[in-house]
Amino acid sequence: MPNKTIIALIAGLFLSSAAAWGADLTPEASLKKNYPHKKIESLQPTPIKGVFEVVTDREFFYYAPEAECIIVGNIITKEGKNISQQRREEIIQRKEVILLGKIKDLPLDKAVKIGTGRHKVIEFTDPNCSYCRKAFQVLSTKEDMTRYIFFFPLSKASEDKVKHILCATDRVGAYKEVFSGQLDKKPLAPCESAAATALMKVHREQAMRLGIEGTPFFIIDGHVVAGADIPMIEKLLGAPVK
Repeated sequence: MPNKTIIALIAGLFLSSAAAWGADLTPEASLKKNYPHKKIESLQPTPIKGVFEVVTDREFFYYAPEAECIIVGNIITKEGKNISQQRREEIIQRKEVILLGKIKDLPLDKAVKIGTGRHKVIEFTDPNCSYCRKAFQVLSTKEDMTRYIFFFPLSKASEDKVKHILCATDRVGAYKEVFSGQLDKKPLAPCESAAATALMKVHREQAMRLGIEGTPFFIIDGHVVAGADIPMIEKLLGAPVK
């Protein structure tokens, strides 16, 4: 049998199988069936026939229902326009607007407050997170801030340190001791305070309500900074307060 005929047969089998896989399912139903752990926020067609843009709670990718596969990368037009990058920026802006709406309801009176400066800094942090400590070191050198610190411990060891801070009479002092590493190799005094446990729960619930999944996380004068993006933090703190 000629090679071209064999290739045509294989291609025909693949296409017929692909059609059979997803013919009775919508693109969204196909994605949910094959990737059930993806939390889909939106799914819409792209300029490429049979390929759909997918936004989840934490990802941006493409899905081809007939092949039942995820595609990761950029769509760039012949004019050099990066459609994917443009869409990512639009999605980030939209999510920030939603997030900033939720931030209005944060119980700032439940946070550990440091300073009375003009720049308003809301942060979610974990005492055992190396990036959180890096951000702590940078912020410790800055002035003219009012900081509202919420704790989002992601391990049992972190929970113990957060409880130590929230149990302390001087919470700001305890926070600085913990995040500077002074207590890393020292046993922490037992803390069985129901009030501290309840307050830590409030902090965690606020982080989850905002959809925060990692630390550190900042809102600086209304601008979202996810992670220890030190250049961005310094830029925002160096800008005039509007």
